[in-house]
Order: sequence, then structure tokens, then C-alpha cells
Amino acid sequence: MAALGLEWMETDLRLTADGVVVLSHDEDLRRTANDPRTVGEVMWAEMADLDSGDGRGFVRLDDALHAHPTMRFNVDLKDSCVVQAALQTVRDAEALERVRFASFSARRLAVLRRQEPRAMTSLGVSDVLGLMLRSEAAVPLPQTRWGWTRGKVDAVQVPESYHGVPVVTRRFVASAHTAGLEVHVWTVDDPERMRRLADLNVDAIMTDVPSLALKTLN
Repeated sequence: MAALGLEWMETDLRLTADGVVVLSHDEDLRRTANDPRTVGEVMWAEMADLDSGDGRGFVRLDDALHAHPTMRFNVDLKDSCVVQAALQTVRDAEALERVRFASFSARRLAVLRRQEPRAMTSLGVSDVLGLMLRSEAAVPLPQTRWGWTRGKVDAVQVPESYHGVPVVTRRFVASAHTAGLEVHVWTVDDPERMRRLADLNVDAIMTDVPSLALKTLN
């Protein structure tokens, strides 16, 4: 990733049975390792030898942080049980300044902000909906609504649309920027959509094909 000139890596976090934070999107191991168990039912020593879906084993968060000391990480907290362990792992690696915590759950993120006000975070789904409604109504967005004065919220991360309803509009982007938030859009692998989003002045695009994004946007 760094060799391509990219600064950020997006990934998902889950907790093993013995409390190790691992990079894993799926709740269970069916799709990647043909194993019906959930990540939370497997000890790390066993999980390390399982296929993560690309012919390689699973990766621990602490190993990823140490292996890529200049890379910034955007990590999605997939379960409430992983919040404390993920935060402690990042603290132990002295990587708070290069990790942003994300989650669909606004409550999960609120818990993390209370535990570590210095942590970078994005908005949860319920707060994103509030931003969408206010942007369409042209209503100013009060930062205290989400306790931003008590935590470091610097981004809103959204799909381009949801069930056919446009999310990322010019007004939405402008409202987010006015509130001091960057707009990150996931997951975009089509060059035409990348160009459209760049024209809307979004700040980042999450993609499974970073080389295509660099070629398209540069």
C-alpha cells in the first residue's frame, strides 16, 4: 500500500476467544476458511493458521501497526466487545495519532470517545442520518449534538447511496465540511463514480482497487 503512495488503509476489527484483536470483516469463518465458527469462538493460535480468504493467514492488529509504522489505519469496530481491546492495542503501539476508529454504532463510538478523547473517530449511522436531514433542510449542525467537544470526530464515512436514496450530494458534502468533517465514501471501484465523487469534493474514497483510484484521480 505504501509503495503505491497511499497513506490510509481501511480494515475491520474483531476479537478472538482469547482477546486478540484481528483484522476480519466477517463475523464467522465460513466464507474464508469454510469453518462455521465465529471469530469470537476461536483462539488466536488456531486462527493464525486459517485462510483469511486470500491464501494467507489472519493478521493481528498489533502486528499490522508495527509492520507498517508510517501507514494510517481506518478501523471499523465490528462488535462492542472489541472496543476496549482495540483501543488498548493502539495505545500500546503508540499509534493513536494514525488510527481512526469507525463503526455503524454511534453508541459504540461514544463509549470509545469517553475512554480516550484523543482518539480520532467518524460518525455512527444515527448521527449520519441526522447530518443528512440537516443538510437537506439547510439547518446548521451543532457540534455539541454528538459531544464533539469531548471527542475527536473528524470524518463522516458513507456509501454513495443507500437503497437507491442518494447520500453523497453536493449539499451533504458542503454541510459536512461546514461542520469540520471530512467526507469519505465506500466502497467505490468504478472510475466514473470516482470522478463524480471527486467533482463533489469528497475528501477520500475507499476502494478495493487502489491502483485504479490512483490512475483515475491523478
